[in-house]
Order: sequence, then structure tokens, then C-alpha cells
Amino acid sequence: MNTLRAVTLLALITVAANARAVETEAGVRFVVGAPVGEFGDAVDNEGFGLDGHLGLRLRPSLTVGLGLQAMIYGSETRSYRLPLVEEFDLNTSNYLAGSFLFAQWRPLTGAVQPYVEARVGFNYLWTESKLEDQDWWDDDEVARKTNYDDFATYWGGGGGLLIRLVTADRAESRHGVFLDLKATYQQGAEAEYLTEGDITFVGDVPVFSPSQSRTDMASYQLGVVVTF
Repeated sequence: MNTLRAVTLLALITVAANARAVETEAGVRFVVGAPVGEFGDAVDNEGFGLDGHLGLRLRPSLTVGLGLQAMIYGSETRSYRLPLVEEFDLNTSNYLAGSFLFAQWRPLTGAVQPYVEARVGFNYLWTESKLEDQDWWDDDEVARKTNYDDFATYWGGGGGLLIRLVTADRAESRHGVFLDLKATYQQGAEAEYLTEGDITFVGDVPVFSPSQSRTDMASYQLGVVVTF
């Protein structure tokens, strides 16, 4: 019985110590995405968006968690005048969004913390058109439609640098704040998608000319990470 109590007490102490050692963090970054390979040949321009994550830092060096990303990688506007009504703009934009699991290894715990990161996730690619009137005082959306969409899984990795801006202090309920600089490369599975100029009209009927390729992309990110 004494042995059982000792083992139970030791287990509780270990769980409590590990719980105190776990640090939660959240981050958000501005992203510039550069399609590469066949994807870059088809898209031919950079994408812009946001990347965020929620993670657990298993001290001293491993952080795991999940994240979300969203990006626009092209848009175009056409103006139309319908009989007996005002002019309208047809805005067509190409989007990419998805989620991922990640693991980060940070060998240092000081004011500057370099890291390497691995990711696996999926992306949803879609093209959406919105019909809006052109009155500057009454910019109303008349209609919206998703023209084309597809999914693609991906895996990849990269590295970055965390630079401490504010030191965390739990006794004073002060969160840690880091500047986050990151570059990643992801190898995406094959997908079908539209790019600028891939929608033409024959009379009033839209004709789609989708591209099909792998969806590889390099990204460059700048943001902040807050620890709790």
C-alpha cells in the first residue's frame, strides 16, 4: 500500500511538473507566397495573405500545434453595362486557404531563438466572382458565385527566427512577445485551379480554362508570437 501511494504521488508530481513546463503560444504573420514550378508557370504572380497558429511548447525545445492560412493570388475586374440599369463591376479573385499541423524545434531559449519547422496540411483553392454596382456611395454586392474549386494536400518545412520583444513573467501576468521571421517551402499535390485570364465569355456564357499541376509554393512571413 505504501509503495502504491509513493508511485501515485510521484505520478502526480510528474504530471504537475510537466503541466507547468508546457507553454501555450499563438502567432499571426503576414505572408507573401511565391508559386514555384508548374504552379508558378501558371499563376505568374505572388500571393498575399495571413498565416496563424496555436501551439504548445514542450520545454525546452519542441513546439507542436495547428494553424490556418489564407491567401489571394490574383484578381481582375471587368465593367459591364446592363440594359436600362447602371454600370456594374465583375470582380473575380483567386483564393487559397487551408489548415496544417506543425512541429518546431528550437535549440535555444534566449532572446534570439532560431528554429526549424515541419508542416503537413491541405489547401482549398477556389475562384470567386462578385457582381457589384459602381456607385461610390452605394457599393452594393449584387451577386456572388464560386466558379471553380479543388483541394490539395501538402507537406513541407522551413525555418525562422524568433526575436524577443517582451519577456514573459507569470508572477506579474505578463505575456512574452516575439517578432517572428520565417521562410517555408511546401510541396503541394496536384489540383485544378483558375488564374487571371482563365475565364472568357462567349456571348453571355462563361468559359473556364483551368490549369492542372502540382501546387508547390515558397512563402516569406513576418509577424508576432505571444506566449501565455
